[in-house]
Amino acid sequence: MLLISEFLLHADFQVELDGPVFVAAGDRLSYEEGNVVVTNPTGERRMHPARDSYWICR
Repeated sequence: MLLISEFLLHADFQVELDGPVFVAAGDRLSYEEGNVVVTNPTGERRMHPARDSYWICR
């Protein structure tokens, strides 16, 4: 399992979660309408609110 609290969705888009989330091997992450959605291999989905998300200017 992996504990995440923030991650790069794209090379220039950062997402910070309200609280840390455990992600297991095989889980997929997506960003939908201000929420991070974790989908496990069986199709079960869990939604976690994002605290902040922003573009990174380089």
